[in-house]
Amino acid sequence: MNFSPLDATPAPLAPKHDVVRLCDEYEAAHAETPLVPPSGGDFHQAFCLPDGSAAVVLGDVSGYGPEAAAHADRLRTAIAACLAEGIAPADALGFVNAAAEMDPDFPGFATVFAGTIAPKTGVITYASGGHEPALIADGERNAAVRELDSTGPPVGAIGGEASQYEQKQAILPEGGTLLLYTDGATEARRGRLFLGFEGFRGLFARFVHLSPARLTRKLLGRVRAFAGGSRLRDDIALLALRRHSPCDE
Repeated sequence: MNFSPLDATPAPLAPKHDVVRLCDEYEAAHAETPLVPPSGGDFHQAFCLPDGSAAVVLGDVSGYGPEAAAHADRLRTAIAACLAEGIAPADALGFVNAAAEMDPDFPGFATVFAGTIAPKTGVITYASGGHEPALIADGERNAAVRELDSTGPPVGAIGGEASQYEQKQAILPEGGTLLLYTDGATEARRGRLFLGFEGFRGLFARFVHLSPARLTRKLLGRVRAFAGGSRLRDDIALLALRRHSPCDE
């Protein structure tokens, strides 16, 4: 089934160019480590909307391999298309959830975060379908970190009225960073010891002063180092979006 309501969607961050300037006020960067090619169920996208807002999508389809990768690409395309059409994040997740429920070939479920960020005010309007808490911090080393929790169930997990998604708002301060990530980062393990949410959150606070590109690469490197280099048990995708301060111009 084709989840997308549009024929064309915004282009994702290119694999070889992991930094993109969005609507002048924002810069986004990503880093990822596929467990094996193709990249499995992790997906992400950052792009500029027609009204000048920035938009971000990141999620994780259950399963591995080509089938999960194909479903992940369709979900990413559909959600990005909804946001590009001006559909609110919560309604976008509701749409793809309904489509997934009607698709007998959709495997299991997917956790998803979708949001838009106003160019001048930094207001984040978002919905999160069972995804890892998005993180916000200002640009200072060891800054306080805020969490954006889930606002509904994973896509494809629950049908009917129970699948409705709440929409929430938060503020991304000038110079602040929004970090999205998949659970491969928090579930990295060394023997019986997991990095965990608090460990990953601490790494974000420690390195949030870096540029988005350096931040995502540093975090990915630290997660891989914790897990012993190549002994990762799941894909990892990271997406950082920075709101520039006037002095950055």
